[in-house]
Amino acid sequence: MLEDKDYVTRIIHEWVRTLMKLIFSRDIDRDEDAGLSLETAKLYRKLTAMADGGEINEAENILLDGLKKEDRAYFEMALFFYEKLSGKDDEFLAAHDYSRQEVVDGLKYVVDYYGYGSLLEAFAEDILADGDIEA
Repeated sequence: MLEDKDYVTRIIHEWVRTLMKLIFSRDIDRDEDAGLSLETAKLYRKLTAMADGGEINEAENILLDGLKKEDRAYFEMALFFYEKLSGKDDEFLAAHDYSRQEVVDGLKYVVDYYGYGSLLEAFAEDILADGDIEA
């Protein structure tokens, strides 16, 4: 089971990393500063603190309620949020009524919302065919 979690975590990390490279020209594995505005970084810290405290669904609701198509910084923050969630272990997620599949679904929803769904599908197609996670 640990191997499955690690696999999905790595896949989500690579999805986010690839999207960040293609859309924002930034490598999240090399850039120390996420480049978020002060306001967006403050919200990100609040949402991740909520998720770390077990309020994952509540944090996600706030995130999704704040989506604005023209706000690329918010999109970037959302990508970071789901990448961080993917690092939580299955027991933590289950204890707080959340699942690894919901991380994938949330990430996909946000990427679709901002108009990059076909891009995600293009480089994730062979990964999704493995059956561990669904598009």
